[in-house]
Amino acid sequence: MSTFKSRLSNFIDVRNERNPSWIPAGIRRGIRRVSGGDSWTAQMLRGLLWQYRWLVGLALAANIAAAVFEGSTMAIFTLALQALSGDLSNGLTISLGIFDPMIEGIVSGYSASNLFMIFIGMAVVSQLLRSGLQFGGQVATSYLVAWLEGDLRRRLFRQFVSVSYPQISRYKVGDLISYVEQIVRVGNMLTGVNKLLSDGLLVLAYVCVLLWLSWPMTLAAVGALLLLMTALRGINSKLRTLSERFMNASIAFNENILEYLQGIRLVHTFGRKEYVLDTIEPIVVDSVQARRQGSVRYSTITPIYQSLTVVGVAAFLLIGYIWMGGNLSAIPRLLTFVFVLYRLLPFVTVMNNNFASIYDSMPFANRVAEILRTDDKEFPRSGNHPIDQLRQGIDFRAVVLRYPETDKDAIHELTLTIPQGKMTAFVGASGAGKSSIVNLLTRLYDPTGGEILADGVPIGEYALADWQTLFGVVDQDTFVFNASVADNIRFGRLEASQAEVEAAARIANAHDFIQELHNGYATVVGDRGFRLSGGQRQRIAIARAVVRQPNVLIFDEATSALDSQSERLIQDALEGLRQERTLIVIAHRLSTIAKADQILVLDEGILTESGSHSELLDRNGRYASLWKLQSSSIDGGDD
Repeated sequence: MSTFKSRLSNFIDVRNERNPSWIPAGIRRGIRRVSGGDSWTAQMLRGLLWQYRWLVGLALAANIAAAVFEGSTMAIFTLALQALSGDLSNGLTISLGIFDPMIEGIVSGYSASNLFMIFIGMAVVSQLLRSGLQFGGQVATSYLVAWLEGDLRRRLFRQFVSVSYPQISRYKVGDLISYVEQIVRVGNMLTGVNKLLSDGLLVLAYVCVLLWLSWPMTLAAVGALLLLMTALRGINSKLRTLSERFMNASIAFNENILEYLQGIRLVHTFGRKEYVLDTIEPIVVDSVQARRQGSVRYSTITPIYQSLTVVGVAAFLLIGYIWMGGNLSAIPRLLTFVFVLYRLLPFVTVMNNNFASIYDSMPFANRVAEILRTDDKEFPRSGNHPIDQLRQGIDFRAVVLRYPETDKDAIHELTLTIPQGKMTAFVGASGAGKSSIVNLLTRLYDPTGGEILADGVPIGEYALADWQTLFGVVDQDTFVFNASVADNIRFGRLEASQAEVEAAARIANAHDFIQELHNGYATVVGDRGFRLSGGQRQRIAIARAVVRQPNVLIFDEATSALDSQSERLIQDALEGLRQERTLIVIAHRLSTIAKADQILVLDEGILTESGSHSELLDRNGRYASLWKLQSSSIDGGDD
């Protein structure tokens, strides 16, 4: 299996000139050149097609066989017309190569009318075989495209969840969704490529028949077609430019629509309906103009070909008759030539339309390929050192954190210790770096400088999956899924039983209100939990962290949306939890962390004070000022 994967990887890597050894280097270079060279889009498509190469081979074989039978049908029709005119009475007038002896045997034993009927029957059978093979090729292609689209969806979502948090957070949600939507356009492009190949093989078969009938007339016809296709190349090039413009406008539209819908409450409360409509309007206008102009150019292709088809056939009938000197015995050949040419021209039209469709879809394929690139993406680094629990504690040693695209440290030269089995609280104003501590501990971000040790080992050396299982986190930005209450809690530990889910809900003071919901724990909470209040969502998030049975439990402003009574119950729960695990609490309400073993005060990413609640009050520093301020607010009735 590993050998197969290695060969597949080397085949996809177009820069590799040595493997697989069973494919000659010249053929590999030819495949690269024909399929788009070394671009990431070409590499992606080659890799996908190689993965389903048996379907690709089946579709290709069916298309080749269909083209052969189509050409045979045209040749047999020529013989039928010759038989009907009596020209076969003295033998073949046009050679069929290796089939001459067989045809001569048929000719010598039958009358002209019987020969005509035999050849018509052979033509019908040949055409039925061609139709069956074409159907098989189309079915194989449909299966191929369906599986490729499914594979791309899986790869895209895996890429979204696999890249580092800083990387994925740079994208807007609407932008990420647009990548998934554009997979259909990649499938359309692959369908167009297959149709182009199928029609190209048929055109090749027709050209062979035309050369067999009259090579001078064929060269003239091919020359005319090449001139026409060259003239229309400019239309295809313009279509690609318009397609890119339409794609960019569509992406901008999706991003803005999603963002404004997510903030629809703010739009209404601030009376900004006209503003958001005015923001969207130029984007819609641009997309409409691009689509309209593209449609006009796309629509000119078919009428041009249809008009030239009639003119071309009439011209070739006249030229052919003159070329053959008015010889009536050449009429079957001339009629067959015109019939084949007339049958060929629509395929040339379709081929050009397929070219246009491929050009139209190419920007979308390029965009999907870019998001699937790995060389320009950041991925979480994982060590291989196992860890199942925290035994000693976590040490920050001169840790620095600067977020991407910022010019100021969020945390600067931070040195502190979080002892195992104790409750550590962080206090500070907004922007002091409290949540950055959580980001570092959960490895959403890695330090820009310094190091973080757990039990004396840099946390980057631990297996990432093992390290993440140690933590249960309740964020200040509470998120719940559009699923049942039980499933939202069980997201913390998928194998948790119903009893464990309910026990976690009781600890989070959520069990009572859950029981009052119309379906209890089976109640679906709606998109982003709109059926719940902010405090209810937060208590579900706490239950989700508790059911995880973490070694380290982090509360990042976890009680900010709770009333005073619920907060007191959570404080009691924290007292019970601290006996079993390490607690890290970030709280705006200082009453929540008054019983913490140590309180660390941050100011602009710098540790300014540390100690217990009573010790910090005695020092009469920043913490004491905050405590007095909150105490006076409560005494004064300010809620």
